[in-house]
Amino acid sequence: MDDGDLGFSNPDTFLCPDAGGTDIDGSYSMESYFDDILKDTEHHACTHTHTCNPPVHDHSHTHTCVHVHTKIVSAPSDAAETSESPTENNASNKRPSGNRAAVRKYREKKKAHTTSLEEEVVHLRTLNQQLMKKLQDHATLEAEVARLRCLLVDIRGRIEGEIGTFPYQRPMKNIDFDV
Repeated sequence: MDDGDLGFSNPDTFLCPDAGGTDIDGSYSMESYFDDILKDTEHHACTHTHTCNPPVHDHSHTHTCVHVHTKIVSAPSDAAETSESPTENNASNKRPSGNRAAVRKYREKKKAHTTSLEEEVVHLRTLNQQLMKKLQDHATLEAEVARLRCLLVDIRGRIEGEIGTFPYQRPMKNIDFDV
């Protein structure tokens, strides 16, 4: 197996005499082999329904997964002689069924995550607009406070100029100091 060739633990899975399978006549072709497998009514696709809870916003949903069970073909006489248990035999000869379901599940999860992020973006933009309005209102109020302070200083200066430097002292009227 180190040289790149595939190794099979059960050579009886081949129906070719060269590979160690049963003797069959030359008229048996690969097409008829696949026709026999596909016409088999014992093995159908089964559906399972289950509920998943994705971590995003804890929205639960239900979807149907389709699983196809593969059939391991071996010679009937060799089945009794094989010392391996059926689960070991299935595990070693089962070809990978692909990752369509995993990819679909990943895409659904990614889509749900993208949707939640888009909702969060809308919420954050609304919040940002509210904060910007508050900031502009605050800046307007600060400018008004600064204007009123300047006006207050100006009015104080005018009052002090009218009254004098000592606002509580009355100006003296012609008082005669007869000495």
